[in-house]
Amino acid sequence: MASTMALTEPQAGSSLTDVVSTAEPTNTEGVYKILGQKIYISGGEHDAVDNVVHLLLARIKGAPAGTKGISLFVVPKYRIENQSLTPNDVTCAGMYGKMGQKGYVAAHLMYGEKGDCLGYLVGEANRGLTYMFQMMNEARIGTGLVAASAASAAYYASLKYANERPQGRHPSNKDPLSPPLLIIEHADVRRMLLFQKAITEGSIALLLQCSYYADLALHSDGEEKENAHLLLELLTPIAKSYPSEMGIASVSAAIQTLGGAGYCDDFPVEQIYRDIRVNAIYEGTTAIHGIDLLGRKVTLAQGKAVKLFGQEIISTATEAIKHQPLAVYAQKLGEVLQRLQSLTNDILSNGKVTDPENMLADATLYLEYFGLVTIGWIWLKQGLTAQKALSNPDLSADEKIFYDSKMATVRYYFDYELVKTKSLHQQLANFDKITRQISSDILV
Repeated sequence: MASTMALTEPQAGSSLTDVVSTAEPTNTEGVYKILGQKIYISGGEHDAVDNVVHLLLARIKGAPAGTKGISLFVVPKYRIENQSLTPNDVTCAGMYGKMGQKGYVAAHLMYGEKGDCLGYLVGEANRGLTYMFQMMNEARIGTGLVAASAASAAYYASLKYANERPQGRHPSNKDPLSPPLLIIEHADVRRMLLFQKAITEGSIALLLQCSYYADLALHSDGEEKENAHLLLELLTPIAKSYPSEMGIASVSAAIQTLGGAGYCDDFPVEQIYRDIRVNAIYEGTTAIHGIDLLGRKVTLAQGKAVKLFGQEIISTATEAIKHQPLAVYAQKLGEVLQRLQSLTNDILSNGKVTDPENMLADATLYLEYFGLVTIGWIWLKQGLTAQKALSNPDLSADEKIFYDSKMATVRYYFDYELVKTKSLHQQLANFDKITRQISSDILV
């Protein structure tokens, strides 16, 4: 048996309030007749299993409008009757041709065309989104993990190629008869490799940090449990979106490292690029996560979540500043955190009451800003671990290279990535939004 999340409809993608699939009560309590269609359903139709069970969102007739009237149902392709599997009036209307991730189908499914599709209510009526998002938030972190894994595979493929491909000479070498260098000796190639390493290893470490918070939220008690839950809620949009968006950029850099070879299917990076592209779309587009972060999460528990996040960063920076190679980065991160906190207060005070649309107009950019600060914190934490390890005189040669590599990536991140917050800050601090002022017909 396999299962799906059946949410999206032709008219209802990111806006689940527009779901129109219906559920009509039968004479059996908790059993409803389902009518509707769902699109882009991953794994929605295949013969690898005997049955596919759909977790489907629909409206019970007479339910309130909007998201408060959506319920969750279990809708199997085959239902059990008389101890055998019976078709449940779930049919596949088509399969989408996809850019990547072709190892599983994306299906267009029809429910109840013959009036014989039964769905089984999950929990209470009209609480479907509450139940669905319990699973969705975990799936979002999983999406970030898939993206980080794909980007990591591309990084190692490009690193291998850079260590094997001879091409060109240093600009200072004017001898055309001298042997060419391996491309990893070129500064620009090293920049692209460090870019990938910073993104992939930063993303993986962030996901591990979120897993740590998830464990604490499940298995600790009292204030520690509450704080871990709040931090996990706050960081979920980052854990999904940063690896997904920056993973795309990272794999693009991997292709660029290989040059023409990267564009061809003799090497894996072109397929990885096609595969990773969807991660920024499903389980909530990047824009949705930006709105979630700025519109909900930064004010979660009267701002306690974002306050806890700041305390985590300050705690790391306070420890890092004791270690001379990290002190300058700890100071930089503290300064960027202060700017982010000040900007957040300005955005909320200017928009929450007077103009919420303006407040959220650049929520995606705010998400990017927040993500850069978060990964800066994550890299500073890794730098602390590396610096402590390097003080051990008994390190093996391989261990020393590993930790030196971490320290080099810390330096790269703070020199090349964290500085991008400056331009983002300038854009976000401008409340005179051209995107709100032009008419649609200007875009021709």
